[in-house]
Amino acid sequence: MIFENMGFYFREALLSFRRSALMSIATILSTTTILIIVGMFLLISLNSNLFLENLESQLEIIVYLKDNISKAELNTLEGSFNSIDGIKEAKFVSKEEAYQRLSKDLGEQKDILSAIEINPLPASFEIQVKDPKMIEQIANQITKFEKVEEVEYGRETAERLLNFTYLFRRAGLLVLALLIFASILIISNIIKITVYSRRSEIEIMSLVGANSQFIKWPFIIEGFLQGFISAVLSIIILYYFYFFAINKMRQAIPFLPLVVDIIDLLPIGIAIALLGSLVGILGSMFSVGKYLDV
Repeated sequence: MIFENMGFYFREALLSFRRSALMSIATILSTTTILIIVGMFLLISLNSNLFLENLESQLEIIVYLKDNISKAELNTLEGSFNSIDGIKEAKFVSKEEAYQRLSKDLGEQKDILSAIEINPLPASFEIQVKDPKMIEQIANQITKFEKVEEVEYGRETAERLLNFTYLFRRAGLLVLALLIFASILIISNIIKITVYSRRSEIEIMSLVGANSQFIKWPFIIEGFLQGFISAVLSIIILYYFYFFAINKMRQAIPFLPLVVDIIDLLPIGIAIALLGSLVGILGSMFSVGKYLDV
């Protein structure tokens, strides 16, 4: 029965939208502003998470090898490293490459190396891990291999960084949850005010015998339209603001990692659209119910 009358409910919702255009516009603008604030925080959180992941990806294990290692032993060792669960990549750095890197890093002072007749730098492996939390466990495994002279991964630095990223992510989730909760309350109250301004209309319809579903559905659809329109407007504004901002940031800080792929940004748009629509529906549903005694 409800779905059979859905066309009628939509028409009534649109007519109501037009009759109370000023109130509807005020509701849409208010809701749009709140959704923009939520969206901005989501975008900041997304880019902060990318920045933290970039920091974590720079954590690596340096495995210094003994000088008397043969080619066969080197190949065996490389295969053993790659077979360890959690290792993303094991890159071999020869003694010659290590020397060239040091020379490049010294820059104008590289002449001091001319006094050294024999290359003192050891060959090594630079190992990247899939999960930074496993870095200590993997480093301890590697120390047990023969022909491994020393293993370094900056234990204190790694622990501090991982603790910082953990706390930062948890704090971000808490703030996001509080912000969404506050947004739901504010948008719901805005919709309640809209419904309250038309309480006489609801009471009259109830008195002349209209059933609760007949009264509720136009308001629910109207709430959905207000929430959805607000969400679309906020997404459009956020889209232009975000890409304008990151273009400026790229010019000022070109090395800063930023999310620019539309696919990566899509979940935020979907979340805003769902939030606006659902709060519009639920806010209208509960607000109208208060005046129907059901």
